[in-house]
Amino acid sequence: MLPDNSLLLKCPFCGKEKEVLSLMSGNTIHGRQWSDLKSVYPMLPKVSPIQKCPSCGKYYFAENVEKRQGTDYSFEKGELTYQELKEAKIQFGDSLAKKNKNTLNMLLLWAYNDLYNREGVDIKEAPFEERDYIDDVHDELLARDDVDNVVYAEFLREAGDFDDALDLLERCHPQEEYLAKIVEKIKQYAEEKKTIAFEIK
Repeated sequence: MLPDNSLLLKCPFCGKEKEVLSLMSGNTIHGRQWSDLKSVYPMLPKVSPIQKCPSCGKYYFAENVEKRQGTDYSFEKGELTYQELKEAKIQFGDSLAKKNKNTLNMLLLWAYNDLYNREGVDIKEAPFEERDYIDDVHDELLARDDVDNVVYAEFLREAGDFDDALDLLERCHPQEEYLAKIVEKIKQYAEEKKTIAFEIK
């Protein structure tokens, strides 16, 4: 991994700049992937697509703001907590473009799973109000029309719709061995009525 000069993001609300990571190059060594589409690559870190301004506390999408190159290195990614992502969802309201709405919902799902529903990490039992909240996020993810049947089935399984997930998977017959193994594990977990996001190995 080779860092580049930092990127300075200009807050669209107060005009203050935030310094974040920029890379010249990286690689996927020691990367980890999960069934909910989350991936972590220690040698290829990514800046969060949604940033919180450290000055005014407002949230914005990094791709939509003015930016310029800094003169020093930064390893700040601006990753948001689950609670901060919930705050961002309130701030953005219903005004988001489809792409940005999908991004926010995926980040919310990943952050929720990190706390309550991810294999291979120290999770805790989700309070009822959080399970209710993520149900609404699942509903929005299931309303998407840009994912394939395997991903859609995984969204169904994580939402607890095990029968619908299994019905859909019966129509999924990937030729690639790697993907076929993932489909089989989604089926297994759905049959066992598990919602947990599993690590893909």
